[in-house]
Amino acid sequence: MELERRGPIKAYSGETIEVSAPGEGIGGFLWHAEVPRQAATIVSEALGPPVEGVGSARSKVFRVRLERSGDTTVRLIQKRPWDSAPRRIIEVPIRCV
Repeated sequence: MELERRGPIKAYSGETIEVSAPGEGIGGFLWHAEVPRQAATIVSEALGPPVEGVGSARSKVFRVRLERSGDTTVRLIQKRPWDSAPRRIIEVPIRCV
């Protein structure tokens, strides 16, 4: 499993931020996001803009609304639905003031 850490991002309580994961690639790998329930809410997820090149994968963009002040972490997890272990995790620390 590959672990990547980004950030931190500074934001304000009540603000909605965007966090993106690179293209999903092939082999059934999908991205999903996890946030602590009281700290933030996933508002939406969508594919990013098209990328030039044959076979290029589009990024996955998650919109996250920050619910309260404090430190939290958004975790982007890439895995296949039938696998128990993730292939890749991206952690994005958020400092919400």
